[in-house]
Amino acid sequence: MWNRLKLSQRIFAAMFLVILFTSVSILLITDYNFREQNRAFAEDLLKRKESQVIAAIDYELDRYPNLATDQNIYEVLRNVILGISDVHKTDINVFDVRGNLMLTTESKDVPARVLPQKVLNSLSTNLEYLEIPVDVGRGKTFLTTYQYILNYQGEPVAIVNLPYKSDNSLFKENMHSLLSRFAGVMLFVLIGGGFLSWFMTKQITKKIELIAGKIKQTDVVIHNKPIEYQPKDELRPLVDSYNEMLEKLNHQSNLLALTEREEAWREMAKQVAHEIKNPLTPMRMMIQNYERKYDPTDPHSKEKLKDLSDTLVTQIDTMSAIAEAFSDFARMPLRKDEEIDVVNTIETALEIFPENTILFDASVKEMKLNFDKIYLIRIITNLVKNAIQAVPGNRKPEIHVILQKMKDLVVIRISDNGVGIPPHLGDKIFEPKFTTTTGGMGLGLAMVKKIVEDYNGEIRYQSEENRGTEFIIKFPHGKAGF
Repeated sequence: MWNRLKLSQRIFAAMFLVILFTSVSILLITDYNFREQNRAFAEDLLKRKESQVIAAIDYELDRYPNLATDQNIYEVLRNVILGISDVHKTDINVFDVRGNLMLTTESKDVPARVLPQKVLNSLSTNLEYLEIPVDVGRGKTFLTTYQYILNYQGEPVAIVNLPYKSDNSLFKENMHSLLSRFAGVMLFVLIGGGFLSWFMTKQITKKIELIAGKIKQTDVVIHNKPIEYQPKDELRPLVDSYNEMLEKLNHQSNLLALTEREEAWREMAKQVAHEIKNPLTPMRMMIQNYERKYDPTDPHSKEKLKDLSDTLVTQIDTMSAIAEAFSDFARMPLRKDEEIDVVNTIETALEIFPENTILFDASVKEMKLNFDKIYLIRIITNLVKNAIQAVPGNRKPEIHVILQKMKDLVVIRISDNGVGIPPHLGDKIFEPKFTTTTGGMGLGLAMVKKIVEDYNGEIRYQSEENRGTEFIIKFPHGKAGF
């Protein structure tokens, strides 16, 4: 969600959130501090009352003619506890040292008859205990404190408890008044800060958009104008870097214009050399093979010579078409679709390769297809030649060419037992100039893919390293695909 926002929106949102977070933090801290001060005031007031009550009780213990103990403390205080309570305006509860209630001045909220064990444990350790404030509703908070009553020998004779209900209504009224004023100020800060954030964001992004627009207009082959930028802010190094890069780019574009035509003709020459060399090597091998096996007494010598001649003429026609096409700015020959027999055309293309290397298997004896014969021969020749080159020298090549008809598709499979194609290469093998051999120009597979796609077909491969590769070509059968 955050990444989908524009840069200006993200800057504005970040600045606004900072202001909002700061305002809320100040509000929460103020509220917490106000509450802590109110609680501290209530505790301090209760402590002072406790000190006064303890002082009054100590006075009564001193007036008692005998030593006050936990056995006679009830007698000492029962007649004076109400007076002490009235003088100090607070209720008083007196428990014996075991936590049992003995005396109380409360008439409505009578305390528990026995003190909790946690109170007794705290008193035995600290000699006093302050209960955590509890909100009892209607704007009042209940605090209570416990402390030992000691005789003049320092012995605990009883436990005095002072319950205190503080009225928070004034505190809440003051708090509400403060928060109201604070909310007004924060609303003004949020509105003003939001507007300022939006304005600053627009100023920043406007400069970036200006630079981006100039960069988008940059072209390699034209003379580009540098960006004029006067402010010396954080964007200045970016503008200076762009202008410096622009100067280098203009220089390079001039060099590019001078070498572009030369490079185009050099590339065309490479493609011509590759396409013409492609059929020459197997033609030479076929002639040498025929010369080596020629037997004047063979009754089929004329038939073999005719097959050789037909194959050579076909390959020569292919080279002538290539040369003619490349002479017209390295374009592929124009398609000349005609009804051809795919089985016979593939057999003709395979005749230039050694017989013991290629195994051709067709699911039918004849398969008619509206296709350019020269294109199909070039597809088969390139793929079979690549398959043979993929087999290492210490391994006998086993090339399988399979022709199938599957529903409305013509499927051609060409597999080898070569070294395979590494997985990381992927579809790079179909890119022009890409080759894994030292002698190739890397145009064969690119040309094959172009022809296949021109006929609305598809080509893919599956390979296993050191086991071999299989190329699969599919053409739509019938005129609908062409």
